[in-house]
Amino acid sequence: HRDDRGRLHNTRGPAVQWADGYGNYFVRGVSVPGWIVEDPERIDAACVLEEKNAEVRRVIYERLGAETFIGLLDLKPMQSDEYGTLYRAFQAGDEDLVVVKVVNSTPEPDGSIKDYWLRVSPQCSTARAAVAWTFDMDDDAYHPLVET
Repeated sequence: HRDDRGRLHNTRGPAVQWADGYGNYFVRGVSVPGWIVEDPERIDAACVLEEKNAEVRRVIYERLGAETFIGLLDLKPMQSDEYGTLYRAFQAGDEDLVVVKVVNSTPEPDGSIKDYWLRVSPQCSTARAAVAWTFDMDDDAYHPLVET
């Protein structure tokens, strides 16, 4: 199965399946675990927090929808600026979960824009500082000339 751009894609089952029943799951060209497609009710806060791949997290976010995603993680918006929106979830007995929602500045060929959720240091207090942290920089030193 492919989407209109030719990428492997199926939100109901494997995008590629062989005669022996083995298959691979893809959503808009992103390889995902099969259960995200076939059993999305299993998506919980732990699977979001443990997922290392930003593209897979984006697929999870899109499958859930923004409101459900934010509620699942109990994220509260803390600050917004031109770099994104910083969210924080207070966690008793552990460090706070802090994520920055950023928008990919490069539109997709169909004109759509992708959002990404990046986990950052709990010490980040602004979206700018959070984005700078992802580049191992202080926010004072972070002055990109071009965003891609």
